[in-house]
Amino acid sequence: MAESANDPVGRDADRSGTILDEGGIDTDARAGRSLGIDPSREPDEQTKQQIEEERASRLDPDNRPDGAEVDNTERTFDHDRGQFTDSPDYDGSEPPRFSDPEDPNNPDNA
Repeated sequence: MAESANDPVGRDADRSGTILDEGGIDTDARAGRSLGIDPSREPDEQTKQQIEEERASRLDPDNRPDGAEVDNTERTFDHDRGQFTDSPDYDGSEPPRFSDPEDPNNPDNA
């Protein structure tokens, strides 16, 4: 390969290949189309059905690991004790484990 001042390694000499030829990853705007997918087009009914079946399978409580939570937005988390208030081992009368003695907003420091 020929070397130049701007290309001391000689990479400019052979521009016929692409980054994919050397095991690289296609990261340009066409990457989504490499599998024949047009990202701007609405999926067909069969694809929509497959997506919905996969989603239902993932959200099915029978497929979750033991103790896994999907949505905790309706639950109340006690930051001082590090537990949800509806947890079986939650005891609000225990002293807070995560009470910051230097926090001016901490009611324990009043």
